[in-house]
Amino acid sequence: MSAFLLGTGFRADMGTCIRKLVLLKLIDACEDDGSRIFPAIATVARAAQCSDRQVQREIKGFLDIGLLSLVRAGGQGRRSTNEYALDLDVLSAISKAGWDAYAAGRGFNPKGDTQSPLDEAAKGDKTGPDRVTPETPKGDTGSPPTPPDPSLDPSIEREREREADEGKRAESRETLERRFWKMARGHPQSSGMPKQGWLVEWLKLDPDERDRAERRYPAWLALLKAQAKSHIPALSTYFGQKLFDEVADPQEPEKPLFVDAAPFGPMWQVARLKQLMQPPAPLPPPPSGFLRQMLERQDETGEAARRERQAKLGWPRVNVMHDRAASRQGVTVATALEPLAAMMEAVPVGSETFEAWKLEHELRGWPWLPDPGRQPVVYFPAGGPGALSAFEQAVKQGNEGNTDDGGQRQAAE
Repeated sequence: MSAFLLGTGFRADMGTCIRKLVLLKLIDACEDDGSRIFPAIATVARAAQCSDRQVQREIKGFLDIGLLSLVRAGGQGRRSTNEYALDLDVLSAISKAGWDAYAAGRGFNPKGDTQSPLDEAAKGDKTGPDRVTPETPKGDTGSPPTPPDPSLDPSIEREREREADEGKRAESRETLERRFWKMARGHPQSSGMPKQGWLVEWLKLDPDERDRAERRYPAWLALLKAQAKSHIPALSTYFGQKLFDEVADPQEPEKPLFVDAAPFGPMWQVARLKQLMQPPAPLPPPPSGFLRQMLERQDETGEAARRERQAKLGWPRVNVMHDRAASRQGVTVATALEPLAAMMEAVPVGSETFEAWKLEHELRGWPWLPDPGRQPVVYFPAGGPGALSAFEQAVKQGNEGNTDDGGQRQAAE
């Protein structure tokens, strides 16, 4: 449970008591940064004292409005649930503005309960293992859905028609908001500030103005910082007063020295193997007792014990990479490794080549990969373990002038 977020959740006006109870139950299950939410629908329904279907509707509304994001979809079975994360900026904005105001600012207008009857006669809950409302004499007859609303937001539709009539480039509301939030989340005044006004001003711009505002935004921020401005205007001012026209288009950026490498990808694997091809770190003295006796044996069992211990302790940076990859986090690596990444190939998880690489790691005393989860392929040097010598030679030739492969920067993150 995140006691840190409970206060924000209690203060938030969620519009309905059920919606608030569902939110509080999700907060009860999350970390302080809003991550690692694994809600079982039935568990949330019991806590909020509502039906399973109602919980599903509320979670869908949270996803639509941006309060929740789906981190990983669950599989099949009762114990395999989706993983979600709360957006703390959205939670803070809802806490200050209220659900209805925030939803209106984002053009969110849910159609309501599609399973509710059109007449006033209560028919009870039809879904879920545990009924919440009492069964009526008529029972559950499967009422017709709520009539469809032909327009979620007529004003937005009129705006789109106007732009189409004028021959302007049309973009969906979802695309426009995605571009807006990419700028808003990185703004110096972003933390804890309501952003509905910012979004309104962004939507008022025409397509060419949006392009300029987005393209010149980093240069505008850099100019204000260079001028040592004590106050950075809000994005609503930046858009509304068209301050983006006060700066020139940025020059073509130079190639970055470092890039983010996704776990199990070619750049990630190059950085990992490059570390493993270095001599292992000095190992601490072996412990006393049975393990020491195993390590001192001069037979196959002793050799296997020494390789296992070396794999666990010999390459600390690789172990850090493995820990991050287990949480689906990458590392920062030097772009100078890109030629080596071109020597990699995709190896399907569980294939003969994949198992051959696993055996090669065991023979060399290298730590093996963490569980790739749903990752279908993992990158290794092309040609399998038998062609590893060519990759090792390329690594040795590329060592000069390349002092960082993600280890120190990764630790700094």
